[in-house]
Amino acid sequence: MRLVIATTADDPLAPVFWEAYRTAGGPSAIAVFFLRPRRRVSAVRRVAEGLLLFGPSGAVYWWQQRRRLRRPADSLLPLSDATRGQHVGSLNRGEGHQALRDAQADVLVSVGSPEIFKPSTLALARWGALNVHHGRLPTYRGLFGTFWEALHGEPWGYTTVHRMDAGIDTGAVVAEARVPLGRRRLLDVLIEKRQVGGRLLAEVLARAAVSGALPPAAPRRDGVVGYYGWPSLADLLRFRLGTRRGVMAGPVRAGDALGEGGGR
Repeated sequence: MRLVIATTADDPLAPVFWEAYRTAGGPSAIAVFFLRPRRRVSAVRRVAEGLLLFGPSGAVYWWQQRRRLRRPADSLLPLSDATRGQHVGSLNRGEGHQALRDAQADVLVSVGSPEIFKPSTLALARWGALNVHHGRLPTYRGLFGTFWEALHGEPWGYTTVHRMDAGIDTGAVVAEARVPLGRRRLLDVLIEKRQVGGRLLAEVLARAAVSGALPPAAPRRDGVVGYYGWPSLADLLRFRLGTRRGVMAGPVRAGDALGEGGGR
């Protein structure tokens, strides 16, 4: 199986995900593409978001994880001995698109990719393309599903592996797992979700390698369809003050989620 991974080098919890993936026996990739993050914020904004999301101790851990990413990003991912990661601006056009075409992928996997892939890009993967999404579908499509699950008082948080199509997180789910939310620290939930997601992806790809095709879709979950963008400071303050609600707030428009980047 010729596996290609699209991701970013800017996720502080990437080591958690890929260590779980390796431990679960996930197959090596023939190529990894690191896409530039599209959401660029000031250092002051990053500090404010970290404090509101995680509190002082959690924010310190978050920044420690970011420092780990200063080592070569290749060391975090399951690359074969003969390959190295490539930093590209886009897989939808230009050199990145041609490099993906040249890779002749059976499966393209997006893990935190900041780009929404066009149908012409997805079509380059012979068996299809998969995305790892941390949020219950179809209710929490878009960005930072775990935050919105917690803010809205959901008892469980979901991690899914689903097929990618022309929509945003609209493809058929092939595997999912859940973790308890309750009043747990958000950072603990994010870490557990990365661990679960790494194992889940490894299992899905191992099955694909044996069968020569992606697993069939799991039964779709009924529920409200929602698209969410990155939370505002007001949303983060509401979360920090504990004013979580069990009622869905109005979802943002799909275009808003696209505009933030990283809707996967």
